[in-house]
Amino acid sequence: MTNINQLSVALLFLPLMAMAQEPLKHEKKIYSTSDGKIFVNKTLPVYFRIATSPAENAPSFILPSVETAKYANPMYFDTEGRNTLRSPSAVDTTTKKVVLPKREIIYEIYADGLPPRTKIKLNTASRYIKNGVSYFGKGLKFDFESSDETSGVEATYLSVNKSVYQDFAKSQKAFDEEKEYFVSYYSVDHVGNAESPKTEIFCIDLTAPVTSFKIIGASKGNVLSSKASISLSSKDTLSGVKRIVYSINEGTEKVFSIPIPISILKDGKSKIHYYAIDNVGNKEETKVLTASTEAVGEKLDNTNGSTFSFYIDREAPATSIEIIGDQYKGKFLYISERSRIKINAIDEKSGVEKIIYSINNNLLKEKYSEPFAISNQGLSTVLYTSSDNVGNVAVPKVQQIFLDKGLPVSNLSYRGKQFVDRDTIFITGDTQIAISTSETGSGIQAIEYSLDGGNKIVYTSAFKVGQDGYHTLEYQTKDNVNNVEGIKKCSFFVDNIAPKIYYHFSVKAIGEKTVRDENYVIYPSNSILYIAATDNASGGEKIEYRINGKEVQTVTPVKGFAAGNYEIEIVAYDMLKNKSSQIIRFAIEN
Repeated sequence: MTNINQLSVALLFLPLMAMAQEPLKHEKKIYSTSDGKIFVNKTLPVYFRIATSPAENAPSFILPSVETAKYANPMYFDTEGRNTLRSPSAVDTTTKKVVLPKREIIYEIYADGLPPRTKIKLNTASRYIKNGVSYFGKGLKFDFESSDETSGVEATYLSVNKSVYQDFAKSQKAFDEEKEYFVSYYSVDHVGNAESPKTEIFCIDLTAPVTSFKIIGASKGNVLSSKASISLSSKDTLSGVKRIVYSINEGTEKVFSIPIPISILKDGKSKIHYYAIDNVGNKEETKVLTASTEAVGEKLDNTNGSTFSFYIDREAPATSIEIIGDQYKGKFLYISERSRIKINAIDEKSGVEKIIYSINNNLLKEKYSEPFAISNQGLSTVLYTSSDNVGNVAVPKVQQIFLDKGLPVSNLSYRGKQFVDRDTIFITGDTQIAISTSETGSGIQAIEYSLDGGNKIVYTSAFKVGQDGYHTLEYQTKDNVNNVEGIKKCSFFVDNIAPKIYYHFSVKAIGEKTVRDENYVIYPSNSILYIAATDNASGGEKIEYRINGKEVQTVTPVKGFAAGNYEIEIVAYDMLKNKSSQIIRFAIEN
């Protein structure tokens, strides 16, 4: 908004029509009022028809003019306002005789060739003219006063900042944005006469002034001389500042004109409240300057809150130590070799002159300038203090710091069924995978692992991998000061699938039979039963069988069968004790 004034001046010199929106097209027409009056646009041609019935579809004829044919059909009205058509003698509509005494029959018609006249009414409590530009404050409202002496005003049209003209009665406009407005307006009467557009240029100012203060006279930092004074100045980029108002300790308000002497402020705390008002009534939020002879610790601030203090400084700086980077509070304050030691000293009065420190030494001799590192592994003692510009020295403080340079170490183990064949370890879905760690410094922060290149998972307890097949596992440990060991990798094969059992006899069957609804294949007495099992992963370990529910046997092949019926349960195990079983039934006959 800083360039509105300059823009306004420039706009005043531009041709108004070049800036304005083109008016709407309005039809020239005839207009009839509710009481039967007829108005015709004076520029329109006029024809008169005669009929013997009022019906709309009755035959009618255009009236000719013999004596003045040159000026009739069409004819034009020469008189603005009331015009008449006359017949010399009135005839009674019932008797059809001339009415006595004689009187004329008169028909009235009104010609309208003049447009309406419109005035804009800008209603607001605050208006100010500066450099020929009108400024309005909040709450601007406006209306139009339009008049037409003949057919009357039909509508008033409004264009704002070159927008398309709209019927003002149907589309109200609020001026609620802070900017310059170019308003163009006109009215049209009931027979289509439109006046030439009129214009109004003005600015809306919604922003309050901004007031600042300045210390005049002797001062050092925020310590002010009693002979100093405070000057107030305010800026407003639009309508301009009307006045600056101030009060001391909430007393009578005064208009600021000359600097305010510090000497009139009372001992202890004193406050100066101030604000500005612009020429259209926008009022600034009240600001406060606080002066104190106590050690309040506030600083001169001309941008946010506008406060200042002057006082005597009796206190040493507040000194503290801060770790930048990796740190962990446990038995000691643990840091990594990447961490830096920062010493903070704050003095809101005369300011900090210097900070000194030592490491594992009671003699304070190192001048602090920037954060520093500790080089020795293990526990160190940092001694530190500070002083301000008026000689106040803080009591030395001690901080023990443990430097943890070591990397944590993690180890992986399997709990449960496992089998190693050459360079591959085989486990089952019930085997637990455990990760253990060792750390002598700050302690373990987290163990993370990922399976088969998936997302990282925080390790909390031993876990299982149920899916059969080959898997890779990556894992890594981080301690409490973010020392991280290198990524470790391992691979394993999950085998949950039991061996597959195969069997066959040495000779062909010689028949079949059914015993208690069970089918039995019949083999001769010299038959030998061969049993085998295969396993695609960890491999087969052993095969066991029971003949007719008796003791477990392992010797294969099975032979020496006597005549009778047989039920053999076969169980096969792989190296991870995954097992499968199968029952075969057959008969032996001699």
